[in-house]
Amino acid sequence: MSADWADLHIHCFETTTSTSLVARTQVDDGEFPCLIVANGQTKGRGRRGKRFYSPHGIGLYFSLAFPWDRDGSEALVTTMAAVAVCRVLEETFGIVAEIKWVNDIFIDGKKIGGILTEAISMSYASKAKAIILGIGLNLVRPGDGYPVELRDKVGALSDFLDRPSENADGIAFVEDDQGILVINRNVLVAMIVNELSKIIRALPNREYLDEYRGRCFILGRQVVIDDGRTVVPTGVSDDGALIYLDENGRECELISGEISLVSY
Repeated sequence: MSADWADLHIHCFETTTSTSLVARTQVDDGEFPCLIVANGQTKGRGRRGKRFYSPHGIGLYFSLAFPWDRDGSEALVTTMAAVAVCRVLEETFGIVAEIKWVNDIFIDGKKIGGILTEAISMSYASKAKAIILGIGLNLVRPGDGYPVELRDKVGALSDFLDRPSENADGIAFVEDDQGILVINRNVLVAMIVNELSKIIRALPNREYLDEYRGRCFILGRQVVIDDGRTVVPTGVSDDGALIYLDENGRECELISGEISLVSY
């Protein structure tokens, strides 16, 4: 792990309710900063209280809680995490990862991961703020397939990998109980956390946002925003907001919210 979080409290579970909920409890108890990792969640949480599909055995789910006293919204932290994840996937597995503003990770048109960032006040330290950053990645397909509502939208990292020797060095894979090579969850978590640490250490430099913009595949394409309007995103601001042109050609910013592509 990065020296920035050398005193990180790490807890690993086969299955838990929600890594973000466990992390919040740890923060309230003063065990902080902390990293909560699980192979499955029974109450995985997405943005706006939506359920995040995260059954045991098919993915990697973790939440990192750390102090935050810098300028920048939760959306900005999400952009940092998205770039960190994409860099690790690309450098480790040789695949091109893209971003759907603000928090979804895509490969070849399929969502393979999501990010949830929350800012909370620490009860034992007035005015202090903590960030709980949750990341979920689909590693393999469920044996019985995805739920119907997700089937055409999501994918798994393994869908885009050939033989391990062609996609990554040995540290990215480990043998399971049957001697089959599988993605090494522990290494993947460590690499993402370390990459995120590098981006945070470089602040207030926000050059990483150029990479975020380059990976954000919705720019220049029609999307539908929360109020039902169809707009065309043209960029991402230095604060992580989505810049778009409205129906009258005026430039506007969307600080938070959900968007959907008109067509893939």
